[in-house]
This record gives sequence, structure tokens and C-alpha cells, in this order.
Amino acid sequence: MSDVARPRAGSEGASRSDPAGEKIKRARQSRLEFGTAFAGATGELVVTRSLGSAKITCREPRAAFQGVMLKVPPLRASEGYAIVLAAVGGHEDVLLARDLGEDEVVARWRGWAQALGLPGVLCHANGETEFLHQQLGAVTLGRRPPSRRRRCVANRRPRFLMRRKPGRAAMAKA
Repeated sequence: MSDVARPRAGSEGASRSDPAGEKIKRARQSRLEFGTAFAGATGELVVTRSLGSAKITCREPRAAFQGVMLKVPPLRASEGYAIVLAAVGGHEDVLLARDLGEDEVVARWRGWAQALGLPGVLCHANGETEFLHQQLGAVTLGRRPPSRRRRCVANRRPRFLMRRKPGRAAMAKA
């Protein structure tokens, strides 16, 4: 068998766009950069981080995180949104999703925030952060929406008066 028929190792055997093994290295790095998080049974967050090639899973209190942050790319970029679990103080942020398009980013961001019970935080391209809702733990603060029932029955007679005949106003003779 001749050497021409066999695929060659090294740069000749790799794709033309990347040196040998670069695609595999990039795929491994991107897979290891992402972390996961979910709310545990005790109210703490179970967070998985990547440290080198190892994955570390630990429980952390909700107070260790500001919220679920949506990082917006610079102007005129339709791709490049990232969703990050933003840490407070000395903790490290956890990248949840990266390079999302405009059509799916808001749904995934709100889904992460609701699942983890943390507020949504918006990080603009200039680095300015903004909280969308005030929240205490998993409870959103603010005025509650008005009750639907009370709006509908506000002008009706009470139920116990429905059986009684309405009275007539006495006409005073002058």
C-alpha cells in the first residue's frame, strides 16, 4: 500500500481552514467553558463550573449571586449575546450560554432567571448594569396586579341582597 492512499497525520491531514487538531481543541474548550446551575431542594443553587479540564459541582446560597445577567453585544451585532450567572464579591461568574441570536436570547434569559429564582440583570455594551425587577430571593417586589374579580363585580349588588326587593326612595311632598 502506498503512502498516497492513506490520510496523513499533521497539518496535511487536517482541514484547510484550521491546523491539525484546532477544531477539536476549540470544541473541547467551548464545551468546558459553559457551566450549569439549578435550584436545589433546600433553596440553594447547585452550580457546576469548569476548572481546566475538570468540572466542579458545588452548592452555593442565592445571596452569592446578583442575578442572571444578559450581556448585550456592541451595536449592529445580531449575534453574540451571552447569559451569565453574575456573582457578588469574590465569587466567579458562571457562563450559562453564549453566542445566542436575537430570536432566542430573551426567552432563554427569562427561563434561567425564573428557574433559578434570581432577578434578571441587563448588562449594556458599555458595561452599565440595570436590574429589570426588584426581587427578594425568589419573590418579586412591588405592587401586585389588581384582582380581576373585583373589577367585574364592583357595580353589582351583594349576593345576600339579591333576594330582597330594592327599596323606593320616599318622595317628600312640599
